[in-house]
Amino acid sequence: MARRMKEEERQFEDVSSYSSSKEYKKRRKNRQGRTVLKSIAGVFCVLFIAFGGMLIYVSTDLIADLTTNTITKDPAALGIDISNIVMDDSIKNIALFGVDARDNEFTGQSDAIMILTVDNKHHKLKLTSVLRDSKVPIEGVTLSGQEINWDTKINAAYAEGGPELAIRTLNQNFGLDITDYVTINFANMAAVVDAFGGTQITITTEEAEQINRNLWALNEEVKDQMEADQEAGTYSEHSYPQIKHEDFFQDPQGGTYVLNGNQAVAYGRIRYIDSDNERAKRQQKVLRGLISRVTEIKYSEYPNLIKEMMPLCETSLDLGDIVGLAPILTSSFTVESINVPDLEYEAPWEGTAEDGVWYYIYDVGIAAERISSFIYEEDSPYWSEYGDTSVSRTSSGS
Repeated sequence: MARRMKEEERQFEDVSSYSSSKEYKKRRKNRQGRTVLKSIAGVFCVLFIAFGGMLIYVSTDLIADLTTNTITKDPAALGIDISNIVMDDSIKNIALFGVDARDNEFTGQSDAIMILTVDNKHHKLKLTSVLRDSKVPIEGVTLSGQEINWDTKINAAYAEGGPELAIRTLNQNFGLDITDYVTINFANMAAVVDAFGGTQITITTEEAEQINRNLWALNEEVKDQMEADQEAGTYSEHSYPQIKHEDFFQDPQGGTYVLNGNQAVAYGRIRYIDSDNERAKRQQKVLRGLISRVTEIKYSEYPNLIKEMMPLCETSLDLGDIVGLAPILTSSFTVESINVPDLEYEAPWEGTAEDGVWYYIYDVGIAAERISSFIYEEDSPYWSEYGDTSVSRTSSGS
């Protein structure tokens, strides 16, 4: 068994294309478990906050651990061009940010960026994923009061200016009307997936093998983090996910599985067999599986699940907003998603630029048109051009 484990570790290093174990560890520490379940957590915090609105009679107890944050509602301050957006009160756009923070903090780069559209007009939940390496203009005021106007990765907006600058950046670049957000602390997301009983996904044999390799990597990351925290005096016995023997596929084969939390994290981190864009699509598959689970959960189970989710969230939504999100969850709805950029539409250039930083570079104006068509459908001036041709529609709820 030990020989097999060592062989798996060697294989993972080869797949990751790192030249040495030392370099692998250096790169790995910079990527620790960031993207997949932060995205999932973002959507599910919103969903459970919405269910909290439906269960308003126990809301005081359920959302006691929710961190609320008041931000400006001034359209100009949030980068909203009211003369150039579709106005529809039945469609609500909410920014979802995932940050790799610990100890209930909600700071740092937003390594997961999504827009959740609650579309009561068409009975849909829509997810727009904006890849974190997108190079865009960031113009506004930082948390320290400094005025900036940079062209850099979009995930820097949250780190520099918090949720207000991050929302402003989304609105300015993609012609949106976002005024609210949910930010997720990515601390214990595997446990959240397990609380739902897992997520059902169809995977290939190659993906099953990659899940095993990523589980070995996650296990090493946990060990590294524990050692670092012990040295820093911040070690806490219950702060680290435990990778178990039964998490691994003993005979990796393609098929439909109910992935547990650790497996879902490992699945969402797969990128070396194809691309970052495909990784985003895998994240959305995990998310859709969880949304399907929401529709299957008994009402009696909601309170405990909501209480588990609340410590992970910071939001600008108040109780009135929460109640307003609830109607779509009381009837059948579909889930749709798109990625930005998309090779077919924005034709992104990807690689290391002159400043030595790796980016996705593309026409954000074209992306804004496609997002408008996706969100507002026939009311968008770009609907006739894009329609729903770039939409992924693989999950529904009732």
